[in-house]
Amino acid sequence: MGVIVLVVGAVCAYFARCARARQHAMITTETLSAQELGVLQQAAAQAAGPGAFRYRVEVTGRLCAGGAGPLKSELAKVDCVWHRHVVTRKYSETRRDSKGGTRRVSRTEVMSEHASDQPFLVQDVTGVVTVYPGSVDVDGAQKVLDRFERDPGEGPTTIQLGKFRMSIPSDDSGTEGYQYEEWVLRPGRQVYVLGEASDGSGELALIRPSIVSTRTEAELLTRSRSRQRTFTIAAVVAAAVGVASAVVGMFQ
Repeated sequence: MGVIVLVVGAVCAYFARCARARQHAMITTETLSAQELGVLQQAAAQAAGPGAFRYRVEVTGRLCAGGAGPLKSELAKVDCVWHRHVVTRKYSETRRDSKGGTRRVSRTEVMSEHASDQPFLVQDVTGVVTVYPGSVDVDGAQKVLDRFERDPGEGPTTIQLGKFRMSIPSDDSGTEGYQYEEWVLRPGRQVYVLGEASDGSGELALIRPSIVSTRTEAELLTRSRSRQRTFTIAAVVAAAVGVASAVVGMFQ
């Protein structure tokens, strides 16, 4: 028991350290306008040549669609600049215990998870900055779909919503139904982005951002500090309980 509690404490300490690192990144990274970022890139190009610019930066502004125009989310068909969906199968299975008894246990399985990777623009009063979202976990995205559909239980099941389509074999017994969830970033929404600006691809853009959020930097810092305090307290308490339990266990 003491070892388990110590492991929990170590996990809490890890999350507290991650929260602190996130705060440090936001505090130490400079916020620039689109125009200021462009001036830095031009100066770097003159000094070292095109494609050499690398600069960690924060940008804020309103979301706009990239050059290809606004996107349509795959499930809800909502106009957006970024979207992500998750389709989860909910099912039950029979488990047998050590005494030979059986019971039904509820389980879940992610059948499909996808986020768009097309670039979008962040516009301020001085211009626009292109952002390639990559695999970043967008904070504060709007949830536009949250629906559960029961499985009809008649042979193979075909899941189709918008452009999304999947066939589930008939031998998937125990299926209760499917949970559809989708999140989007809509054009015009205020956003905060922290990432590396680069012109390595021939255009100035933020690539692989570590933070994309609809919250302000101040709100993110407040939230992160609160989480750090919570995880730090939990880690200290778990460490104390774990050590005490381990000592007691040694003398029993």
